[in-house]
Amino acid sequence: MKAKKQENYISNLLVQIGKLRRNKSNVLLSETNIHGGQDILLYYLSLEDGQTVSSLVEKMCIQHATISAMIDRMETQGMIKKEKDVTDKRTSRVYMTNKGMDAYKEVAKIWKTMEAMITKDLTEDQERLLRELLQLVLKNLS
Repeated sequence: MKAKKQENYISNLLVQIGKLRRNKSNVLLSETNIHGGQDILLYYLSLEDGQTVSSLVEKMCIQHATISAMIDRMETQGMIKKEKDVTDKRTSRVYMTNKGMDAYKEVAKIWKTMEAMITKDLTEDQERLLRELLQLVLKNLS
């Protein structure tokens, strides 16, 4: 049996795809004054506004210091606000402002553009199969 070249390993292809997607997405985001990672934070807040910082750290799989810097930057930009929890003063909650909601609408457009790029030459059946396979890979790694 002939050994696969490393560049054909599925994990290597996933890394390449991830890097290219992130780079193209960051270019589109930069046109709207949103930095990479901020789109993900806005996404999670769009699902549930007022989440704790710890919850966002866990969902985004980043370090507390990283998200703290991101929150500070986005708060300065007026996209979000951080407030102490009313019942537990040790906990902070993050809320989207109107400006943040507008920014998230731009993020959604960019993600739609990225989805179109990714699936451009796929048939509906291929797109469905790719989605199913990627969900299985995600499950395997979780």
